[in-house]
Amino acid sequence: ESLQGASAIAAETALANRETFTLGYCTARNIGIGSYVLRLGQRVIQQRDAPIILTGYTALNKLLGKSVYESNLQLGGPEVMANNGVTHLLVQDDLEAVHEIVKWLSFVPRAVGMPTPVMPTTDPVDRPVTWAPLPGAPYDPRMLLVGGPLPNGSGAHGAGLLDAGSFVETLADWAKSVVVGRGRLGGLAVGVIVTENRLTEKAVLADPANLESKPQTQMQAGQVWFPDSAYKTAQAVRDFNLEGLPLIILANWRGFSGGRKDMFEEVLKFGSFIVDELTQFRQPISVYIPPHCEIRGGAWVVIDSKINPRVMEMY
Repeated sequence: ESLQGASAIAAETALANRETFTLGYCTARNIGIGSYVLRLGQRVIQQRDAPIILTGYTALNKLLGKSVYESNLQLGGPEVMANNGVTHLLVQDDLEAVHEIVKWLSFVPRAVGMPTPVMPTTDPVDRPVTWAPLPGAPYDPRMLLVGGPLPNGSGAHGAGLLDAGSFVETLADWAKSVVVGRGRLGGLAVGVIVTENRLTEKAVLADPANLESKPQTQMQAGQVWFPDSAYKTAQAVRDFNLEGLPLIILANWRGFSGGRKDMFEEVLKFGSFIVDELTQFRQPISVYIPPHCEIRGGAWVVIDSKINPRVMEMY
């Protein structure tokens, strides 16, 4: 009976996620089906001391016949779940979690099918966007959204595309070659996807159960879609679509990484997911190539306006 009840919860969560906004907060240990229910709701906020696991560390140690794991956090803590794309946001305590939940809800329509929320804004709708990169110089792509000191060294502050203070990044520790999040443009809630142009690091954790396993750091080039960042892009598009948000893509891609390792790690599959999700998108999509940026080859193909001409435009 208990297991059937758990199955019913899992099924209802999966169905709800396809019909409306779902979000899970991990405030204490989640184990087994509890962890699956979190993932089935897709959007996950995790408290830093609350592990998301399938089997407790003591049970695993008994299975292995030796004390390999020291805690449940080692199995499903932030180091694991924030780096693999399960956890969208990390918080220190319940109060911060409730704050983030309310903020996230402020981007979502009041009911399915209702207009995207528009909040009062102090930024004029017709203001100029004055922050722009310098040619050939690496920069933080978030500056295109939030603004910052102008890169010319003048000390002046340049305004970004989104309303001041409105941008909230999610999945920041996973697939860092793409930046995703939500913000407001003239008070209107929007989803944003931005290309990282700098070299980033991908942490590969060691498995204590394998004595030969060691932690590794892999470097990922900027302006390139890798298997994880292609999946992150497709997942973000799906979430924004279900949330009823218009989408802004700031494009600066040279293409997909197509080496032997990336092909083995399914870059072709995850890249095609981007097209799958864009063809199903129901709100406006604006693809914009910022100053001194580029888009070519297969990267152009998957975000060209012909993918979904009813809602997509490229600038």
